[in-house]
Amino acid sequence: MKINKCRICSSKKFSKLFSLGKQSFTGKFPNTRRHKIAKDYINLIICNKCKLVQLDRNFNPNFLYGKDYGYRTGINLTMSNHVKSVAKEAIKISKPKQKDYILDIASNDGTLLNNYGKKFITVGVDPLTNKYKKFYKKVNYKISNFFTLKNLKKYNLDKKYKIITALSMFYDLKDPNSFIKDIKKILHKDGIFILEHADLLSILKYSLFDTICHEHLEYYSSKIIIELMKKNNLRVFDIKNSKINGGSTRYLITHDNSKFKTKTERISKILKEEKKFKLEKKETFLRFFKRINLIKKKIMGLLNDIVNKKKTVHGYGASTKGNVLLQYFGINVKHLNYIAERNPLKYNKFTPGTYIKIISEKNSRQLKPHYYFVLPWHFKKEIVKRETKIRNLGTKLIFPLPKLKIIS
Repeated sequence: MKINKCRICSSKKFSKLFSLGKQSFTGKFPNTRRHKIAKDYINLIICNKCKLVQLDRNFNPNFLYGKDYGYRTGINLTMSNHVKSVAKEAIKISKPKQKDYILDIASNDGTLLNNYGKKFITVGVDPLTNKYKKFYKKVNYKISNFFTLKNLKKYNLDKKYKIITALSMFYDLKDPNSFIKDIKKILHKDGIFILEHADLLSILKYSLFDTICHEHLEYYSSKIIIELMKKNNLRVFDIKNSKINGGSTRYLITHDNSKFKTKTERISKILKEEKKFKLEKKETFLRFFKRINLIKKKIMGLLNDIVNKKKTVHGYGASTKGNVLLQYFGINVKHLNYIAERNPLKYNKFTPGTYIKIISEKNSRQLKPHYYFVLPWHFKKEIVKRETKIRNLGTKLIFPLPKLKIIS
């Protein structure tokens, strides 16, 4: 449904930026080619008042994050190590005592929370906790729902939390202000709230256009995150850049009057870089969109050339972000025979909109494709290392972003 006011400042004045077109919902993997997945537009707009970049419409979260939602944190070593480092850092900074409460919002399969062990009282909130319950080995409580204070109260878990984490989910919210108000009420006076996601500067800098999808409603700059927290009497006391997901930013947040000192110099440096990139100007986004279309032209030229030479290409990794790229570039079964995947829940399903069959990595390797077109390209380092054997046998890896690269 189209929005008529900005999600954070309620202004009704927007400017259009660009569109990735009408795409099948990118997190849905149909069982057959006949099963057509619903489509909707991915249109990017900017609020003329607060300058928040956002999608021009909302989608039903119960549909987006239903039982068929395919992402799982623990399936990927890079991601598992990353969330482990987040938990480690959170403990180092907030120094929780035994039996202190720790909360992870959008906890997925519990990978992050499992790193805390049994010393603390851990709580995971995610509509998918029941689907992934067997992985919640060391977690005290799991709530199978979206995070709200009201939902915590239902389970008598509206406690004061020493650590709250929300990774790659803040940009999914229809009402960010309500979310922050609820965080404020449950954050311990000496607690920390860790927010991490692909920030607007990283998206533009590293060509992360595949991050722009139906699930991600907002695209935040650090400047806007700082202002948003301030408006809700919270304070960003440190900001750290991360290479995870192709480029992300981690915000360490606390109460306005808490003991944590603000790392002013580091924050100023990041804000200065954002200013240099002109994140509030429409022209910046038009240049970005032009760059994406040049990448599209280059990649389609390469794939068509490979197909004309009667060589085979398989996709590598059936991911939500990958589905954005496949649909926008117009890559289909003519270009990729199959998609190789390691998550058994996706085997024998198809990609939405492009309808490429998903098979196991084992079956794909047996077919000995000449190339793998890597969709979760941001895990490049892990994938190149993991696939040494097939590379030695002659299969080449194509990484489409941030710049087209072929590794043999």
